[in-house]
Amino acid sequence: MLRAAICQKNKEKREYILSAIQALDFDIDVQEFRNIYDFKDIFDAQNTAFDIIVLDTSIQQEGDGLTLAGHIRKLNGKVMILFVTESEQYYAQAFKVFATGYLLYPFDVKEIENCIAFYNQKTKTERRASWMVKGKGGNWCRIFCRNILFVESDNRQVILHLDDGTIVESYAKLSQAEQELPDKGFLRCHQSYIVNLYYVDEIKNGKFWIQGKEIPISRKYQKLAKEGYYDYMFSKL
Repeated sequence: MLRAAICQKNKEKREYILSAIQALDFDIDVQEFRNIYDFKDIFDAQNTAFDIIVLDTSIQQEGDGLTLAGHIRKLNGKVMILFVTESEQYYAQAFKVFATGYLLYPFDVKEIENCIAFYNQKTKTERRASWMVKGKGGNWCRIFCRNILFVESDNRQVILHLDDGTIVESYAKLSQAEQELPDKGFLRCHQSYIVNLYYVDEIKNGKFWIQGKEIPISRKYQKLAKEGYYDYMFSKL
């Protein structure tokens, strides 16, 4: 089941969006919010609470939907952001938060269906990829690659940092991890680090930032890291 949130002050528009989503052939649980504050109370407490977030570009005041989208993207790099608005004014800015769609109200139901189908197919593909890892205790466990934030190498072992805070250690070389991970979405950026581009919040000052953690990019990988990051993010649009 997909979990969706609609943050829209206007009741008529909110109900229009809700009915459009409910008419789709997807299993989606929808929660409605009349204001930003109620939504943020839930999202800030658990930033994986929703798979899909539908926003107006201006919810309570001009442009605040874009500000909220920026906040969402900093906390969750994989959630789908969809704008439904009457204004074309912020179309270009929607690209900066990697929105999946920008629909003008009233929209055709097929438009929202295409956006959600595109997102759903992308996430299904990522969910299929997994890696059997032998832990330091000798036990094997299956790690879904979509849950890996980044992998680091330290003293002849690799350390997997997962999105729920779990850390898995295994005796291996980073080159071995590089072979096990899918080519798409994972990027070697340093002698000791591989990042999952899905979770990168930003690239800044020669570093990747993932959930508040700094991942260094060595001089050797600077050009490749920048190109790989932007190519991957724009492929999500």
